[in-house]
Amino acid sequence: MINASFHRATRRFPVLTACSAAILLAGCSPDTTGDATRTAASLTAVTRHLYVSPYGADGNPGSQDAPFRTLNRAGAAATPGTTVHVAPGAYPGNVTTQTSGTAIACISFVSDSKWGARITGAGNGAMWTNDGNYVDITGFDITGPGRLGVLNNGSDTLIANNHIHDLAISGGCTGSGGAAVVNAAYGAANGDIIGNVVHDIGAPGACNGVQGLYSSNRGGKIMNNIVYRVSAYGIHLWHAATDAVISNNTVFANGSAGMGGGILIGAGDAPGGIQLNNTKVMNNIVYDNPRSGIKEYCSGGESCIGTGNVVSNNLVSGSATPVTMRVGSATGTIGGDPQFVSYNPAGAGDYRLRSGSPAANRSTTAWAPLVDILGVARTNGAVDLGAYESL
Repeated sequence: MINASFHRATRRFPVLTACSAAILLAGCSPDTTGDATRTAASLTAVTRHLYVSPYGADGNPGSQDAPFRTLNRAGAAATPGTTVHVAPGAYPGNVTTQTSGTAIACISFVSDSKWGARITGAGNGAMWTNDGNYVDITGFDITGPGRLGVLNNGSDTLIANNHIHDLAISGGCTGSGGAAVVNAAYGAANGDIIGNVVHDIGAPGACNGVQGLYSSNRGGKIMNNIVYRVSAYGIHLWHAATDAVISNNTVFANGSAGMGGGILIGAGDAPGGIQLNNTKVMNNIVYDNPRSGIKEYCSGGESCIGTGNVVSNNLVSGSATPVTMRVGSATGTIGGDPQFVSYNPAGAGDYRLRSGSPAANRSTTAWAPLVDILGVARTNGAVDLGAYESL
């Protein structure tokens, strides 16, 4: 079920390595320090609020009574600790956010009604470009003619609960590629992508360089996302990717018989010399991706898969090649129909699990998020695979 009710995502880890539900409600980005004191510090640091409305004006002060008209104006006015509240409505034009927050005072852009603030960009590039560190982008509907939904060049960021869809890739199938969300800067780190619904990013099988969720740098949690009808891979790690977690995503109907698939992990091309280490691919449902399910991959002649990687407890079926490992073996892989309540590869289905699904209660809880895509608590015991906690 793809539901427009607002939801927040948190993560379950042995140490505190990301924001709690309270932090997300306050609009603060992930804790990458493992310091449990950050929760209280972040909550007390969020002290400033700016407002954007389709009925505002950029000459206004950005107050609740006199809001700005554009996110670009609000972004320019934001300082560390600012939450930018964006009212429902249409916001045509590309968004660029450049100012950084801090570890205890992030900058948060929040659609006050989930998917109510509708960003429709222009041109062949990115609909939203973020260059700031410690920035959150939460709850928006993002679409347009270009090749990128959110181009993130920052570190310690959170892209959460957005609907990113129907990117036309109007620049054509080129080496520039494309993605709904890309963590692009090779030297950046810790870009979390949580609880987004991503679909129709190009046309399935049209362009090998167009992905759903694409991460090119160290760290980051890719969790609770629903990804379907992407040109190549639903989720893709490459370039300088390492030390990532890909957990509890529902990934289906991506690519074609000739290209792409569900999830690809590897490192290659620029900047070079990177190995993928300590990356976890766990608890995902990877279904009906015609060519590949889950794949470790390196460019020809390279040895890009290092140590500490785990591929475990995923349901993978409906692919010509379900799981391909270059180093080690996948464990706990489940085959067969996941038994969604109603499967529709075009996206109008209900992707919760039926009673008796082979994906029910099969997650490895150490790397499962604490809640599902709708904010439903996952049990302390057995947890369902995929984005929904259904039973």
